[in-house]
Amino acid sequence: MPGADTDSRDDDLFLALGEEAEAALVAGGVGIWRWRIDGETLAWSRNLERIHDLPAGTFDGTFQSFARDIHEDDLAGVLAAVQSAVETGGTYEVRYRNRPMGGSEAIWIEARGGIVEGSDGHRYLTGICQDATDRIEARRQIQRRLAQQQAVSELGTFALAEEDISRTLRRAVEVTADVLSVPMAKILEFTPSADALRLVEGIGWADGLVGKGIVGIDEESQAGYTLMSGDPVIVHDLGTETRFSGPPLLHEHGVRSGLSVVIAGDEGRPYGVFGVHTTELRNFDRADADFLLSVSNIVATSVRQARISERRRLVIREMAHRSGNMFQLVQSLFNQTMGSAKEDLPAQSFRARLDSLARTNYLISQDGWTQTRLRTLADTALAGFRESIDMDGRDVLLPAALSFDLALVLHELATNSSKYGSLAAKDGRVSLGWRLKSSGTASRLEMEWRDRGCLEQRRDTAAGSGFGHRLITGLVERKWGGKITLSEDDGYVFRAEIPVPAYVPEALE
Repeated sequence: MPGADTDSRDDDLFLALGEEAEAALVAGGVGIWRWRIDGETLAWSRNLERIHDLPAGTFDGTFQSFARDIHEDDLAGVLAAVQSAVETGGTYEVRYRNRPMGGSEAIWIEARGGIVEGSDGHRYLTGICQDATDRIEARRQIQRRLAQQQAVSELGTFALAEEDISRTLRRAVEVTADVLSVPMAKILEFTPSADALRLVEGIGWADGLVGKGIVGIDEESQAGYTLMSGDPVIVHDLGTETRFSGPPLLHEHGVRSGLSVVIAGDEGRPYGVFGVHTTELRNFDRADADFLLSVSNIVATSVRQARISERRRLVIREMAHRSGNMFQLVQSLFNQTMGSAKEDLPAQSFRARLDSLARTNYLISQDGWTQTRLRTLADTALAGFRESIDMDGRDVLLPAALSFDLALVLHELATNSSKYGSLAAKDGRVSLGWRLKSSGTASRLEMEWRDRGCLEQRRDTAAGSGFGHRLITGLVERKWGGKITLSEDDGYVFRAEIPVPAYVPEALE
């Protein structure tokens, strides 16, 4: 090359620095360079070969030699920065990786400089270079960990709100593949027989494998080895791996590097394995393993909750079925006891109350006997009169035990109105309103039943002693510690204030 310096140095430039200055640059890990813009000569201080991880004497003093040492993914950016500095006369600042030799890791070089005019009248692009690997990698590690933490947080939020476990598994592999920048990710689930793992969800695998692919659990597979070790397993090169050979699934997809962790399960039995893989060599580290463990823990929790919910649904379904059978049995016994005789008023009342209890029991059992929506409860308890009742109140939640008793109260009010009040008339209407007042941790339900079409017979029994009245009073005042107020100024007005406690009171004796 024209103008090439065999010792890679420009004596006029670097000898002028003096030995002390050059020693200081070497000690500080800083090299000096100068490129003559109208030529090909690039002068380096001797320590720049070491900074670029080049064998001594391999730099021939040309710009082409310098370019050959730049990583192919960074070369275009470096050349563009050089061209910009030359055209504008401005500064030059780039960060680039070298081309690693002998399987070594690439290092990051930081170069700064600018245009100067030499004493010989030529223009030079000159400046300094230094190894910036530690600083750049540290910053990249911080950014990577922040991205991983944010991904874990967002996935956790999604999983908490998502009831469909398949959607959570899908989101988990998508997030993991994106954050770790891997082409393949998979979740393996133990088969019911526990003698193999099934590819239940994944990205990057051949069509038809997800949901059907099977992986063995012996120590020859990465998944099997992961289960045996219990710790994260990092594979740098599957081709040279000695701990296990790897399953056909990985070899068929050209996998070279990978990382896998155990997904915890119930009662000491793992749910399965979460793995990520690449077709190029990749050095996964502990931070990657910690991230994958965090994601697998979210998956484990979601799977556990899904199984608990499924068991709960089965129990609720069985409970609803058995309690329904019990009400049918009582109804059958009642019918057999009554025989073919015409039912009197008490028998009709008993049948109606039993029907109301059966409907309410079914409603509450569907919610797992925990909490019930008051508006739905009122619709169910007043089913035979719903079109004639105006309701007003927020759709609040009440404890199951209170809901069960409240349904009986509403049924008695409607039944009495159908005999003596507005509901006895074809176009009669009544109103039902409620509100839930809270003070600290205590709550109180205020309910009002207003029947303006009350007949004289009903007025005579407003403070009556019938079973319905005793039942309402016993439930509201004796069992729940509430208060009943009756008014006849504008028809018949029934008001009740009922505490809504956090505990379930004992059954009414």
